[in-house]
Amino acid sequence: MIICLDPGHGEGYNPSPCGYGYSEGTRMYEYSLILTAELEKYKDAKGNKVEVLNTRKNVRMSPSLFDRAATGKNATLLLSLHSDAAGNGKVDGTDFVSVYRSIKDSGEQFAENMASAIASVMETRQFPKSLSKINSAGTADYYGIIRHARNFGVRCLLLEHSFHTDTRTTKWLMNDGNLQALAEAEAAVIAKEYNLTKEHEEMRYYYIKEVPAAYRKETIDRLIALGIIKGKGGSGEDLIIDLGEDAIRLLIYNDRAGLYPRA
Repeated sequence: MIICLDPGHGEGYNPSPCGYGYSEGTRMYEYSLILTAELEKYKDAKGNKVEVLNTRKNVRMSPSLFDRAATGKNATLLLSLHSDAAGNGKVDGTDFVSVYRSIKDSGEQFAENMASAIASVMETRQFPKSLSKINSAGTADYYGIIRHARNFGVRCLLLEHSFHTDTRTTKWLMNDGNLQALAEAEAAVIAKEYNLTKEHEEMRYYYIKEVPAAYRKETIDRLIALGIIKGKGGSGEDLIIDLGEDAIRLLIYNDRAGLYPRA
């Protein structure tokens, strides 16, 4: 299983009008490294580790769309990583995920699953979209990376991780912990689609502030206050939880099932 990651554009390209040091070309490259590390934890049905390619060998590179697709010509899947923009200025409130697939890709459910997973982790305010976009002539895919990948016989999804013209989204994308959660979610969708399994990981410690807000604020803080979760050290936002991520998730699921007191 070979997966090619294509972080869009080049270094400094598409800076966010919202600030926080965000630019699409730089941050999506940084995200590709996080996603690579997550995907490399998986293996295929024969026990072979997933191989991950990158269309940009370093953050400064900005290859042509054809060259990007050519890098992944032997891949099973190519993911083009982006964030969207609603104009040239700040537009708060436009906040949704779009996943584009080829007009010739019949695997709509895969794209829908990917869009839903990203939206869930990012907690976007509008519903995600799974789309295919045709060119003006009505003969081929609109997006060049999808079109070229298809010509190489490679399946391609273009992921728009909401809008860097939205303040909340921009700030969210600049958090490494958030990108780690995003990588885990995207890798899990790919694993389900291609029957991949994750290699065993040693138990890791997780700082409260590194656990995504979707998992944390509503449940974890309350379980700490109730004494159900006790820290290994520190206090407040610097409290260290002596639990792995899977254990934290289980606590959240149990809480949502009503197993813990609400007061």
